[in-house]
Amino acid sequence: MSLRWLTATAVALLALAVLAGCGGGGAPPPQRARVDVTVLDDGGAEVDLHAAGRLASDAEVRALAGRIARELFPGARTVRTRTRKGRGIPFARAEVDRAYRTGRKASLRIDTSGALRRLTAKGFEDTALRLRIPPVPATVRTQAGAPAGKRVWRLREGGPAPVVAVGMRPRPARWCGAMALPVLGALGVALGFFARRRALALPAAGAAVAAAVLAVVLAAGRQGANLGVAGLLDGTVLEVASVLPLTAVPLGLPAAMLLGTAAVRRLTGPGTAGTYEARPRDTGVFW
Repeated sequence: MSLRWLTATAVALLALAVLAGCGGGGAPPPQRARVDVTVLDDGGAEVDLHAAGRLASDAEVRALAGRIARELFPGARTVRTRTRKGRGIPFARAEVDRAYRTGRKASLRIDTSGALRRLTAKGFEDTALRLRIPPVPATVRTQAGAPAGKRVWRLREGGPAPVVAVGMRPRPARWCGAMALPVLGALGVALGFFARRRALALPAAGAAVAAAVLAVVLAAGRQGANLGVAGLLDGTVLEVASVLPLTAVPLGLPAAMLLGTAAVRRLTGPGTAGTYEARPRDTGVFW
């Protein structure tokens, strides 16, 4: 038996011993989960528990999500759970009815101590809790009275459980203001296609395009939440009302086409400055 063979064997055995020591001596990683709490604009809420692969079955994940939802919203009327998928990964969603009372001054208090107990009982040592609220004027404060910035908290075993106070002050007038955009867009398209003078038609089409751009920039589709939180609308009617301000966007498309056609005709067509613009009768073009 050569010295080289003995040396190689000793080195291999030493490497295996080091690897075994590193693999067996380290502490196992902490069991983590994520809870997303979404306050809806119709008075309900959704609690999403992302713990796939950490519990025995999807049914156990749904049961835990339902218990967490009841701890977060003890005054809720009913809680329904089901399994959903996000980016191909399953998670449990608990749908809460009547999580808070809608009105001009809506408020709710979320105590996470019960949810922390439920999670630690299942072995979750570190859980991220994220809160989302409707896009209305609101304040979110913790039990110390300090404003909550990112609205994300860590629920750790042995650590303090945050108590979050949410106050919402919906402004239904903002939805009325957003509805001025599709009205302006419809008026601009009508004048752009039916007015006989370009001096009136082109600025009207430009106003319709501007209304479409403002509807996107100002997030006009989110203003319907003010109606829901205020308790004025709910259900399908609320969904329709939320979409109505966004009708300014498709109205801007024909107006933009009209402006583009007018620009091309101005650059390539014969000059017509100072002449009367008669409406053609054989092509269907309005001016």
